[in-house]
Amino acid sequence: MTSSHFGSVKHLIKRFIFSFLPARKDRQALEFTTLLNPKELILFNAQSRVDKKHSYRNVQKLFTLADAPLEPDIVIASALHDIGKIESGFGIFGRVFATCVAAIAGLSRVDDWSRDRSGSIKHRIAVYVQHPEIGAALLDEAESNKIAIAWARDHHKRLDESTLEPSLFATLSRADRV
Repeated sequence: MTSSHFGSVKHLIKRFIFSFLPARKDRQALEFTTLLNPKELILFNAQSRVDKKHSYRNVQKLFTLADAPLEPDIVIASALHDIGKIESGFGIFGRVFATCVAAIAGLSRVDDWSRDRSGSIKHRIAVYVQHPEIGAALLDEAESNKIAIAWARDHHKRLDESTLEPSLFATLSRADRV
């Protein structure tokens, strides 16, 4: 398991635990949905409860990190970066299983599984692992902003692999460490 794709084991354990805890929602975090265009709002609402909670937490964290008013495009990027996960149809335990299988099998082998029969477990694992690229494509179709599309695609990459400006990448990464 590479830390550049899945994050550290510590990050994965934290995300797993946070999945079961109730979300603390502040007004700013809840209001971010007013920034979404109608197609983005449909995508946001298609997410699981856990993913919506993660979106709210990312936005909350982003506001606490900001020392100036945030551009709406950055808030949207922070909130919708995991949108590609909706395509796999996995819940929490399916995602844990997919992450473990991908870590053992290797990313290149899992990528090959995307050619398996749609709906098969191997195909779904591949779709889950490919959620950054899938999310970027979904956001592009939803006419989202360039930052949101780039962050969805790059959020599992290292700084030197991203097309985003380095300080923006660092800020969005910090907000995602929830």
